[in-house]
Amino acid sequence: MKIDINNSTPIYEQIYKQLLEYITTGLMQANDKLPSVRELSSSIHINPNTVVKAYRLLEEQGFIYSLPGKGSFVSSKQNVQTKLFLQQINELSLEIVNKSKYIGMNFEELCQLLKQTWEDK
Repeated sequence: MKIDINNSTPIYEQIYKQLLEYITTGLMQANDKLPSVRELSSSIHINPNTVVKAYRLLEEQGFIYSLPGKGSFVSSKQNVQTKLFLQQINELSLEIVNKSKYIGMNFEELCQLLKQTWEDK
């Protein structure tokens, strides 16, 4: 984990974003144990309360869960990632539809473009 103290983004948010990326990209899997607050704060030389704040935010959003005396763990992907990705897809869909209409693209053309992109991936 890399923390940039010269970055205007708060340190807890940098931790949050990096862990979120690890979780959503599959680098960390469901039920993987996160470093303890002490381990992480010690390894990146920051106050433990900063790590607690990042972990709390991840837990509030359902990306991790905590077991008293055992630590924090990555939540099941299906619950968390599905909600997150559906929200992102809805936002992107609205943007795509608005831009398509703006340039005069019709529904069939948009569907064909989406189908082509789907098949290419």
